[in-house]
Amino acid sequence: MSPNPVSVGTLVQLGAARSPARIAVRTPQGDARTYAQLDARTDRLANALLAKGLAPGDRVAAWMEDCVEYVELYLAVAKAGLVMVPINARLRSAEAAYPLKDSGARALFWTGGLNEGVSELEELEELLRVSLDAGSELDSHSFEDLVAGGREAAPPPPSPESVYIIGYTSGTTGRPKGAILTHASVLALARLNALSYRLPLFSVAALTGSMSFVATVPSHIISHLYVGGTLIVMGHWDVESLLATVQAQRATFTYVPSPTIAEFTEAAARDRVAWSTLESILHSGSRASAEKLRALCEVVGGRFVEGLGMTENSGGLITATTREDIDGVSEANEVFASVGRAVPESAVEVLGPDGAPVQRDGSSIGELAISSPALMTGYWNLPQETAEALKDGWYMTGDLAAIDAAGYVYIAERRTDLIVSGGMNVYPSEVEEHIATMPGVLECAVVGLPHERWGQTVVAAVVRDPSRAISDADVIEHCRAGLASYKKPTTVVFMDELPRTTSLKVKRSVVRDLLGSRLAARGA
Repeated sequence: MSPNPVSVGTLVQLGAARSPARIAVRTPQGDARTYAQLDARTDRLANALLAKGLAPGDRVAAWMEDCVEYVELYLAVAKAGLVMVPINARLRSAEAAYPLKDSGARALFWTGGLNEGVSELEELEELLRVSLDAGSELDSHSFEDLVAGGREAAPPPPSPESVYIIGYTSGTTGRPKGAILTHASVLALARLNALSYRLPLFSVAALTGSMSFVATVPSHIISHLYVGGTLIVMGHWDVESLLATVQAQRATFTYVPSPTIAEFTEAAARDRVAWSTLESILHSGSRASAEKLRALCEVVGGRFVEGLGMTENSGGLITATTREDIDGVSEANEVFASVGRAVPESAVEVLGPDGAPVQRDGSSIGELAISSPALMTGYWNLPQETAEALKDGWYMTGDLAAIDAAGYVYIAERRTDLIVSGGMNVYPSEVEEHIATMPGVLECAVVGLPHERWGQTVVAAVVRDPSRAISDADVIEHCRAGLASYKKPTTVVFMDELPRTTSLKVKRSVVRDLLGSRLAARGA
């Protein structure tokens, strides 16, 4: 074993050598693994996968709900030199099929709650199938049988530049793109996030993000393994259970998503003892109002961390606020409207249409470009998109932003059309394509409008066939049946026609303004 991390698998080996009896991961219900157990079990699982015919570089898809075994799979894949392809547990089978097929996955792991979805997938017979449901009727291998049958010795580690994760993301076109993350980029991310999150050695995380979200494992789990920490896998949670877990497990870190900020603030104000062990409370992933963040900080003070992260940066932060920003005197024009300054080893710039940096006054808008050792190496099998996104060591985010004289970044709009609802990305064209399959719909446009709880909510403008009688409830139900719940419109507005440019492209910004005005007029 190298004394320096050369792959993500090295982190658990170092943890086992340093503190073998320390709990590495556990659930509130008591399922737990020490570092020694985690290291030994992931060695065996890695060897079992290789013995089943998988070779380094082969892709392993995971369509799984949160569990201790999810962490084990990520580490076993790392040790075997395989490539992880996480699939959001909230997707429908038709949606999950895309990353499975596009990545060329040779294996699929799933949990019992997704048995029905897995049974609907095509070409299952071509995959190594591994179920965590002992009662699964699908022709599959057992996770525990693989662990029990694998050799104990650690496989040879992959090189730092080997591909480790293909994380599917997308821009406003709605076509998913697989961001290629290497062991080197994810290890860099663990190091930088540990600094940005202000993690102490042996930090204890109350993990609120689903592990099936691309960013969760690199940004939260691997960063905690980096500091020899303990991960409490919350699974389904609410604010009350989160605070109870924080108190019981003496957690030092947690993440509060936008929809729960107000509730968390109220609960934290009522019971300050419950969260007194927390050293960092992170908010990131979706927009929240400055008023909500200010109210939270009035309760928790400098524990608060705001930041901007993205899958293309290995799922981690590229900017972050500091304790001084909250407890001291911030140099930001308006700290609660900002996502902070560039994290260590990283750089941010805001570029105008000519490619030159805009004036650093906090109001001049341009495209946000970032540089970081945690950057992806490109998009899977998309050379043109890669060339457009990565230029001279910089990633062109597509986000419109401003930067002030002190280096604080302000996001004006998170990609022109992308909807971020409750921290989840919703791609308008994907929803539009699904609505278009509904009888009676001639055309439609989907946009995001501000929402008090979710940051943004999905709203659809629909032009219907005059000969068909369809209602807004019909459209919403059609989406509920075919898309993940967070993607369905909460409001449908019928229009006679959609506004278009001279080249006949839909003016989505005009649609957004029209729908916002109509809903405001009727008090929606």
